[in-house]
Amino acid sequence: MKKLSTEAISALIERCRSGDERAWHRLIDFVAPYIFAICSRSQLTRDESFDVFGQVSFQLIKSIESLQDPARIFAFVGTITRREIYAFFQKISQIDHIDDEAAKAIPDEHGATPEEDLLFLEKRSILFEAMSALPERDFKLMKMLYFDPEEPSYKTIAKKLGMPVSSIGPIRGKVLKKLYKLLKDKEV
Repeated sequence: MKKLSTEAISALIERCRSGDERAWHRLIDFVAPYIFAICSRSQLTRDESFDVFGQVSFQLIKSIESLQDPARIFAFVGTITRREIYAFFQKISQIDHIDDEAAKAIPDEHGATPEEDLLFLEKRSILFEAMSALPERDFKLMKMLYFDPEEPSYKTIAKKLGMPVSSIGPIRGKVLKKLYKLLKDKEV
């Protein structure tokens, strides 16, 4: 994820306010990972996350004029996202029926700061960049083991990757060593 300076963010938002369509696309691309991170922490499915993303994008377009400090774009978007997630849960009448564990997973205003969320997203981006340098099978294995929200069993992973269940552990260890070396080479 590319960092933008406060001045660049301010200029981008001003271009959005003046109706520059390319600026809007860039702004939405800039905040999208943050929106999806909040959705992920709220345990929304992929489709639910895209629904919330669409609503947040619409609300951002509708209310960009009320953003007084462009440097606080992540706080602004975070608030809109959390409100849309809450509205989503209310709409499907699950907010009254979710158990305590699920309720704790819904981020509130006192959760991570936008800066902490951004740092998390940057680290995740660096990790995925390093993972992309792995052979395809190794990449898929790591993704299924550590990033698949369905948390597939070793048996499911073995079947999808066409490998014996007993080889997943040793291969995982070797891949983690490769990944460590890739990250160390990048001095992360």
